[in-house]
Amino acid sequence: MTEPLVAVIIVNWNNLKDTLACIESVIQSTYPNLSIIVVDNASKDDPGTMIQSMHPQVHMLQMNSNRGFTGGNNAGLQFAIQQNARYAFLLNNDAEVNRNTIHQLTVYMESTPVICAAAPIIEYHSQPGTIWSAGGRIDPHQATATMQGTNTWDQGQFGETPYPVDFATGCALMVRLSVVDKLGGLDDRFFMYYEEVEWCQRLRSQGDSIHIIPNARVWHKISPEARNESPFVHYLMTRNRLLWIRCAKFGFGTYIRVLVFHNLRTLLSWSIRPRWKYKRDQRDAMLIALRDALLNRYGPPPTNLGLRKSRTKHLLNNGFAQ
Repeated sequence: MTEPLVAVIIVNWNNLKDTLACIESVIQSTYPNLSIIVVDNASKDDPGTMIQSMHPQVHMLQMNSNRGFTGGNNAGLQFAIQQNARYAFLLNNDAEVNRNTIHQLTVYMESTPVICAAAPIIEYHSQPGTIWSAGGRIDPHQATATMQGTNTWDQGQFGETPYPVDFATGCALMVRLSVVDKLGGLDDRFFMYYEEVEWCQRLRSQGDSIHIIPNARVWHKISPEARNESPFVHYLMTRNRLLWIRCAKFGFGTYIRVLVFHNLRTLLSWSIRPRWKYKRDQRDAMLIALRDALLNRYGPPPTNLGLRKSRTKHLLNNGFAQ
């Protein structure tokens, strides 16, 4: 084939139903030269047998432990490089891709060599037409990474012309593998959350750009409400934001400002205000996250977050005091 090989990387962990739906959407793609790589992060069941019985063309990579979004995708990226693919398309297993999207992204990447990555506009799967992400902007002074267009109705407000962004979510992100081969993959210390923000900054460090292709679409099965209530998410977002500040070299002042005026203030509010009593699990998770960030403990999160087996005194005695 004359079209460059595109490796679609899908990471699975105990979610075979969504992974199969994701694969089906990729198979319906109009782009003719695809390699589908499913990386399984040591799921409890045996997804590889089912996937390959239904889709024998899929390459299965079986991890011996849960390596998170970063480790799973890094394994897929290395496999894609070995396949001599020109591009890798990272796609969440709880997302489904429009049949023209991979073609649109690849054609644009081929015609625009100054960009290192491209991404579609992502809408909610449960609310087609409502935007989840149209790319992101970074404020280095506040150390914030904010997605554009979230929860707005898609009325064509982002136009039809591709436009540059500071970062694009790893939910659906096409990257040029020659750049990845030179600069490296995702930072495994993040495990998940903020990893694509740091990665995009690193990819752009060579002067390349990241563009959103506004006519391309992906639908994501995400629940912001569930994420906001998850102690695991609070742990990873708290810990990894501080790690990102260090990686991005925003400075000690920014680190302290976020630590004191955002994290510690939130912890205090969730501890003393009765209206936030239901946030105690999230508070405990944030406390563990701050401990781990200060002690340089990264990678997979603790397994007991949100179980309420330990209170603040226990956390202090078994973490900060060590």
